[in-house]
Amino acid sequence: MIKRYLYLIIFLFLLNCSLNPNSKFWTEEKKILVDKSSTTILSNSKKQTLNEFNQNFKITIPKNLKVYADQKLNNDGFINFDANLEKISKYNFKAIKSFSNFEPEILIDKDHLFFFDNTGSIIKFDNNSNIVWKQNHYSKQDKKLQPILFFGKSQEDLFIADSLANYYVINQNTGVLKWKKKHSSSFNSQIKIFENKALVIDMENQLRCFSLETGELLWSVKTQQSLLRSQKKQSLILKDDKVYFTNSIGDVTAVNTSNGNIVWQAPTQSNISFGSTFFLKLSDIVSDETSIFFSDNNDQFYSLDLLTGSINWKQEFSSDIRPALIDDYLITISDNGLLIIMNKKTGQIIRINDLYKNIKDKRKKDFQPIGFVVGKSYIYLSTKNGRIMVINFKEGKIEKIIKIDNNKIQRPVYFNRSLYIAKDNSIIRLN
Repeated sequence: MIKRYLYLIIFLFLLNCSLNPNSKFWTEEKKILVDKSSTTILSNSKKQTLNEFNQNFKITIPKNLKVYADQKLNNDGFINFDANLEKISKYNFKAIKSFSNFEPEILIDKDHLFFFDNTGSIIKFDNNSNIVWKQNHYSKQDKKLQPILFFGKSQEDLFIADSLANYYVINQNTGVLKWKKKHSSSFNSQIKIFENKALVIDMENQLRCFSLETGELLWSVKTQQSLLRSQKKQSLILKDDKVYFTNSIGDVTAVNTSNGNIVWQAPTQSNISFGSTFFLKLSDIVSDETSIFFSDNNDQFYSLDLLTGSINWKQEFSSDIRPALIDDYLITISDNGLLIIMNKKTGQIIRINDLYKNIKDKRKKDFQPIGFVVGKSYIYLSTKNGRIMVINFKEGKIEKIIKIDNNKIQRPVYFNRSLYIAKDNSIIRLN
């Protein structure tokens, strides 16, 4: 009997802590450990490969260039951040089993950060990484299925679509549910918000436009569906009165946001065979307001005219991660670790650095690029094997490799003088 009371007291104590928004759930900040085995391999070697081009040509970001980002265009530009990363801490939760098959993103909203845990609980953090609130709007059964959540923000509303075909709106300030509905298909897509409406792509390759007020389906655009498709997240951008989006078979479609009418459609895959799209992966599409830029894992990098969908230029290399646009530069990293800098207007390659040239061949596949952000002096690249590469942007050389984990980590995001990275069982903070 005494044991039962003791267990009850412990449970109530833990429950009280979990409901306290000022509780410190982050691990104690520790000094970052450098992956010395990889760093040693990558340093002080003059070996060059045929893939490199102008590798000694130094490039810098213009000093007077303003920090610019436009999330509607997926254009991150560069961040006002210049740390070589020395400290690490984590917010831990139980592992999400299917996490590595998706690409969920941490949502940044001015002074707050949003993400979710293994039961689908949405967590809001403040500037100091304290929990503001934690809310869960799932049944007991859905919690066991560990939904993957995708976020879209609009003033006080937060629109969520998930891998279980749910979509709903909560209040950003309180986490209180406004409404929740069930869709015919699950979601694996970015979300864009405009004029009190949410745009999201479902697993049937259909663009859906929902009312933020009621959840009513206002219009939808059907594109060709594949019998088999990869788990690659679909991408979309907003410009004026049009939305541009990709689907799982490589089409890029422009649609009028007022009525859902198709303006143009640009297929990028000439030979679509049964099951071939299962292996197709496209990067996020990015725009500078006149052109669309994206690539795939099938040796194609495109620039399309935003108004007509016609091809401006095309390069031949594979990459399925989001490129960056900075001034006239277009920056990306290929599937095999080439840091490629191009002129965004002409597609001319300015410099190629082989980041993995001194990594042993049998290890290279473990360093598959997942995503990157560009700072004032460094590029921060996450990899499949849980590393963060700190790359000198000017010289295209790796400064150091940080071991975060042995498994996949997501693309880093910048928030309040730190980098945040989502993983299957934690949110990681680096500074």
